[in-house]
Amino acid sequence: MTRISIQPLKRLAQALAGAALLFGQASPAAAQAVSIGEGLGATWGQFYVADSLKLWQKQGLEPKVVNFPSGRLVLDALVGGGVAFGTAAETPVVFAALNGLPVRIIGTLNRHEPFDVVATTEIKTIADLKGKKVGYAQGTNAHYYLSKALEQAGLKFSDVTAVSLTPTDFVASLVNGALDAFVWTEPVITKALAEGKGRFHAIKTPGLYTTFSSIITLQSTIDNNPELLTKALKALIEADQAVKSNPDAAIAIVAEKIRLDPEITKGFWNRFNYDLGLDKPALVSALKEQAQWAIDNKLVRPDATIPDFDKVVVGGLFDAARAK
Repeated sequence: MTRISIQPLKRLAQALAGAALLFGQASPAAAQAVSIGEGLGATWGQFYVADSLKLWQKQGLEPKVVNFPSGRLVLDALVGGGVAFGTAAETPVVFAALNGLPVRIIGTLNRHEPFDVVATTEIKTIADLKGKKVGYAQGTNAHYYLSKALEQAGLKFSDVTAVSLTPTDFVASLVNGALDAFVWTEPVITKALAEGKGRFHAIKTPGLYTTFSSIITLQSTIDNNPELLTKALKALIEADQAVKSNPDAAIAIVAEKIRLDPEITKGFWNRFNYDLGLDKPALVSALKEQAQWAIDNKLVRPDATIPDFDKVVVGGLFDAARAK
């Protein structure tokens, strides 16, 4: 398999040098400017609610929201200096840690089973993917999930033609025949089924993989701007409460963000189990397991070792935000 490399360390140095562009030191009366990276997918619902209800502003922040097709790209922007914090699943964080980058998880938005395999109807099971062209996003949790799904079906990654694409290209590639199947989450699953008009279906793998939809930042931001991150977490805590207390309003907000009919969004809403928190032992265990997978499959440099994920998952900020 191809090794996964995160943006070079020199970009991190550039990010630190330009940190003032991401979050300025604000006076008590002035809003603190901050750039926020958000993936495009229903799993990031609390971020979208915080945007819509201006909960960042309520905490004294002046947000600039930048959207990305995947959490891997959010993380690249974080390391490259484009955003101060944002959204990503746990797998891109694993690769960052294996590459020595100080990316940290400070909370999670939900835990759920995100992926289906969307395939042509001729492909009935995961085993039928053998020899087929399968779309995935390299270095994301879809990469990890595809490996696990193939293994469960008695296949190796090399048994399929794995095609790494930007998630926004999955549906068109399946429709035009460039792919036979792809792995991704909502709303792309629903959009593909609608575009296919009966030619595609979703193959489910219940119990195979559960993701941690994570809030990520850099260690330098934790060290130098902990109050900013505490404010952000407080905004997300309030957004989480809004999601739970008024799901119909939250569905409308998320549906608008992901450009999907609210009734269709409502149909898969319960899949996401929105619940802001941080189960550090479970998350650290998952990170270790995925790091071992990456090493075993030669996806990282040969001398890579399992990082200290207790340092990667930082719980103090969430505790402080919840206590205030």
